[in-house]
Amino acid sequence: MLKPSAKNIKDFIREIYGRLATAGTANLSRAPIDSGESLARALGYDTSKLSIPQKAWELFAGCGNPLEIIGLEPDWTVIDLGCGVGIDSQLAAFFLEPPGRVIGIDLTRELLSLAKEYAREHPNCHWVTGDGEQLPLRQRSVHLAIVNGSFNLMPNKEQALAEIYRVLKLGGYLALADLILVGDMEPITDGFEDAWSWCVAGALSAREYDSLLKAVGFSWWELKEKSNYGPLAAAHLLARKGGGD
Repeated sequence: MLKPSAKNIKDFIREIYGRLATAGTANLSRAPIDSGESLARALGYDTSKLSIPQKAWELFAGCGNPLEIIGLEPDWTVIDLGCGVGIDSQLAAFFLEPPGRVIGIDLTRELLSLAKEYAREHPNCHWVTGDGEQLPLRQRSVHLAIVNGSFNLMPNKEQALAEIYRVLKLGGYLALADLILVGDMEPITDGFEDAWSWCVAGALSAREYDSLLKAVGFSWWELKEKSNYGPLAAAHLLARKGGGD
């Protein structure tokens, strides 16, 4: 079976996540996944203290809690790549004060429309339809990039990391949560759309992360495995632009 092109992968993602937004649930896959508020609690989110609508939690399908590995400064500019309905964006917004702001970026217009609705209490949240491989932001304009369960959706990982590196200020951070490869996985011959859309087909190994981070210019990073799922594991990555020099 031929692997899909980058364009086809992005079209898969827009179509499937658009359907999720319409259905109001993150569980439309032929291979159902853990999702919703129960998953968020399992990943360390204190949902009882967050004034995020229940409808938003129903669409949560993250791989971790990237904000638990980084402390925010109140004046930071934060970008949330693949923000979905904006749960991590809203969580970041709780810690920010003007001129601090969050920019949520996603390929799927339907999800961004919901993010705008669900984040009305946070005027410092802004929403942009965009591609993580071509960020619509100025060089060195961002203090922190958070990515939760969406990095594996990006076909060109090196380009995505290079874009994150470009927009980060010196001393800025990338906080990422996603699935990584920790063992041998059978070739995917069926359901390629699901495999890409649920972060499986696009998963990298820790060694591949090391190679790509070094290639784009990062000099300090730390990757920690969290939960193991056979050949895959959930992991947190924290990288700093200019760190360790």
